[in-house]
Amino acid sequence: MSERLTGKTALIFGAGRVGSSAANAFINEGARIILLDRDEERLEALKKKLEESRKGFCSTICANIDSQRDVNEISDLLEEKTWKVDILLNCPAYIYRAPFVDHPIEEIDKQWHVNVRIVFMLSQVVAKMMSKNGGGKIINLASVGGLFPEKEHAGHCAAKAGIIAISKVMALELASANIQVNVIAPGPTETVPFTSPFYSQHPEVLKRIEEKTPAGRIGHPEDHTGLMVFLASDESNWITGQVIMSDGGLGLV
Repeated sequence: MSERLTGKTALIFGAGRVGSSAANAFINEGARIILLDRDEERLEALKKKLEESRKGFCSTICANIDSQRDVNEISDLLEEKTWKVDILLNCPAYIYRAPFVDHPIEEIDKQWHVNVRIVFMLSQVVAKMMSKNGGGKIINLASVGGLFPEKEHAGHCAAKAGIIAISKVMALELASANIQVNVIAPGPTETVPFTSPFYSQHPEVLKRIEEKTPAGRIGHPEDHTGLMVFLASDESNWITGQVIMSDGGLGLV
């Protein structure tokens, strides 16, 4: 255990498989963890697991973020509890697959809301806190789909390209406050979308993805945590505004 994050507090938005893996890696490196998700049962299960296995500090905020008011309430709670956030990891996940001509507009709206709008609002309030406290790290999860087109993923690609663009502007504006903002763009990863009925009904699609990826498989959530720890640590203090692909070489083909 190198404990590169000792003394730091990480707010992780999204307690799904990637967020859970990140929480485990961060707490293993000495960080205090605050988990933010709308699923209370999932939050408490993860908190219990982390505290039992790592004996570290872990707290939770259960909130369904739909408005600026919701985000402000989270900000007020963090201030009330005097939780100084040094690291913000945004890894919400929602994806909808459909051909472009059949893609429901309400699904475009939902993907933008979950993957961009909420991240934008939460990053705003946390960045203000970080500016007062001397700096910090913001890590946003996007996707290779935000860099390269994917058939039947118009909404997903648009949202992920949006968060990449916003992150670069954040990095540019927040650098003077000693806040580094970077993006991780994972390739296809073994998360909820890959356990959906679509892939069980169409195993040939998953097989094509695995065959196309130079590494020969889709990713695991743990494949991305080393990069997250690096970007959250002081080792990356001179790195900001970057989009780093963690994709098993998929972006090369």
